[in-house]
Amino acid sequence: MAESSLSEEQQKKLALDLFLGAWDKACEAGVEADLLCEVMIYLAVTDLVADRGEDVTASLFATLPDRIADGEFTLDDDDDDEAGDGKD
Repeated sequence: MAESSLSEEQQKKLALDLFLGAWDKACEAGVEADLLCEVMIYLAVTDLVADRGEDVTASLFATLPDRIADGEFTLDDDDDDEAGDGKD
């Protein structure tokens, strides 16, 4: 795969925006959010295992409880604005 001209942060923001759009379309089509969560986690884990292996993936997920409790995955209003269309 070709290297991106976007920074890692720009790639993350673009990916988030694209996935949020797909998420909205799936919800509008009648897919429940809980099921989407499970599917997205499954896809992410299988891709990580394929790319990095079981041990590295397991180590990554072993740290999730602390990272979740520390608020790493809690989006605030500023994060939502940055991941959106750039309008304030």
